[in-house]
Amino acid sequence: MIRVLIADDHNVFVEGIESLISGSPDIKVTERCFTVQSVIERLGETVIDVVLLDISFPQIDDGLGLCEHITRTYPKTKVVALTMHDDASLIKRIVKKGAKGYLLKNTTKTELLQAIQTVHHEKQYFNETITQILLNDGPRTRKSTAGMGVKPNLTPRESEVLILIAQGLTTQQMANQLFVSAKAVEFHRSSLLMKFSVPNTALLIKTAMEMHYID
Repeated sequence: MIRVLIADDHNVFVEGIESLISGSPDIKVTERCFTVQSVIERLGETVIDVVLLDISFPQIDDGLGLCEHITRTYPKTKVVALTMHDDASLIKRIVKKGAKGYLLKNTTKTELLQAIQTVHHEKQYFNETITQILLNDGPRTRKSTAGMGVKPNLTPRESEVLILIAQGLTTQQMANQLFVSAKAVEFHRSSLLMKFSVPNTALLIKTAMEMHYID
């Protein structure tokens, strides 16, 4: 069993990631940490195989420093950066600090599980998106592409959640209709806000309508 610690200061996101991992036969979330100090304490008290680390935890320098501490102090513990930042220079910085993988927060369940399994077996994991960013050696932000009218790519589940949000359903109503947990719905809602670079549901619906995702 691969023991995972999620390090992120956003409770809803932590719950969403945990819901994606739940049900996996060989991966289990054993720790959830919302502060740098709690990560350090838990690593000193229990064995962790993989840390899913938000680089901005709570600030980028804190995340980078924590990654370096983990990889130096616990070399058998692998770090996967899980963040919304898609800047090539930042990817390179955290890899130099010892991270074995890098994922954006809109990652799919399949990619997340694959990344955990890959780094646990002493290999690096970078999906096609991250690899392309590194090849281009420059920043790519969803905020700027949205401003240029570029449509974000949505997963099938995100598309379903977006339609239900536009219909005015509550989180629990959406969860019941999609046969998933409320935590999973909130995770997809957060991912949609990030992909469309909007701060709230009202602007999400407005932007989605302008881009013809919904009528």
